[in-house]
Amino acid sequence: MVSRPTPSGSFPYSQPPGSGRSDATSEGGADDPGAETDQVRESGGLGTIPVRQIGGSAGPWRPDRTGASGQAGTSGRAGTGGGADGGVATGWPGASQRPGVFGEPGAQGRPAGQARPGVPSGTGRKSGGLLMRIGDIPIRVAYSLGAAVITGVIVVLIFILFSGDEPSDPVGARRSAAPTAQPSPSVSPITLPALPDTTALKALPGTPSVVLGAVTDAKSAVTYASLGKPWVAKAVPSFSVGQQVGSAGLPRTVIASGPLPGATPAKPLKSDADYRKAALSAVKWTIRNHHPEGGKVTWTASQRLATGKGWVLAYRVTYQVKGKERTSRAALAVIDIGRRKPSVLFVTVPDTRKRLWADIAPVMASVRAL
Repeated sequence: MVSRPTPSGSFPYSQPPGSGRSDATSEGGADDPGAETDQVRESGGLGTIPVRQIGGSAGPWRPDRTGASGQAGTSGRAGTGGGADGGVATGWPGASQRPGVFGEPGAQGRPAGQARPGVPSGTGRKSGGLLMRIGDIPIRVAYSLGAAVITGVIVVLIFILFSGDEPSDPVGARRSAAPTAQPSPSVSPITLPALPDTTALKALPGTPSVVLGAVTDAKSAVTYASLGKPWVAKAVPSFSVGQQVGSAGLPRTVIASGPLPGATPAKPLKSDADYRKAALSAVKWTIRNHHPEGGKVTWTASQRLATGKGWVLAYRVTYQVKGKERTSRAALAVIDIGRRKPSVLFVTVPDTRKRLWADIAPVMASVRAL
C-alpha cells in the first residue's frame, strides 16, 4: 500500500513527540516497508482504530495504568504508556479526542467509570441494560417466581369462587354458634303441713296379702315381710330391693327399701327428733319422684319405729290424673342400722287398688335392722 502525503499536524500521520521512531521514509527517499505497514494500521482512518484496539497484534487497547503520560512503554514504541498492551498513551496530543469504541469520541482518554461529556450520570442504554439484567436471572429463580405468581392466582380464584358460602352475618353466626347457658329447670318446692303429735299407724280397710316370708336387703341392712300375689319381686328405681304390682308408671304400687335418699347426715342421728326430721325430708323426696306432680300431703300417722330406733310417717297424697282427683295411701319408715346413714322402707298404693291398703300397716310393723 502506497503512503499518502501527510498534512502537517494531522494526528493519524504525525508521530508523537519523543516516540524514538524515524520518519516513515528512509534517508534515500525510499519507502520503508515496515513503516508503511504500521502507518497503514495507524492511519487507515476511523474504521481501522477499533480493529487495532480489538484485534491488533499488541492486544486490546486500554489507557495507561501507570498514570505517566507521554512516556514510552516497554515495547519501545513511541507514545505507548502500557508497554506490551500497545494502547495509546494519554500523553499523546489529541488522545482525548481520539475516536473510541463504537465511534464514541474521547472514550479512550476517559478514566474508567467517568460519564461521557454531555450525558448525565446514570443514563445510558436503559432498555438494553434492563434486558441484559433480565437475561442474567437464573432459570431456577424464574421458575420460582412463575410458580409463586400462579399460586397467588389460584388462591385468589378459590377465594372468589367460595366467598358466597360465607354467612351474610358472620358475627351473628359466631354468636349463634356459641353455646348459650341453658336455664336450669325450675323445681317447684314441696310444701308439707306441720307434723301432728305422735299418732299411731292404724290398719286400713281391705284384704291383706299372704305373707310368704321375709325380704332381706343386705345393702340397706334391713328385713321385712315378703308378700304373695299380686305382689312380685321387682326392681324399683332409686331403691335396692323392691316388690311391685302392675306397671311402673305413676301412680305406683310398690314396697321398696334402700339407703336414706340424699347426702349422708352431717351428724349421727340420735334422738327421735333427728329421725323424725330425716323421715320428713325423705317424704318430700318420695312426693317428687314417686307420685304424680302437684300432689298434696295429709298426715295420717307419726310414731316411733316399733322394732327399733327410727321413725314412721304415714300420709295421704291427693293429685290429678286426666282431670280427675285421685288419692294414694303411703307410709315411710327411717331405720337406724348402726351407720351414719340410716335406711328407709317405703310403701305406696293408689286408690285403684284400695284392697291392698290393708298391707301398709303390717309391712311397716315387720321392718327391723339386720
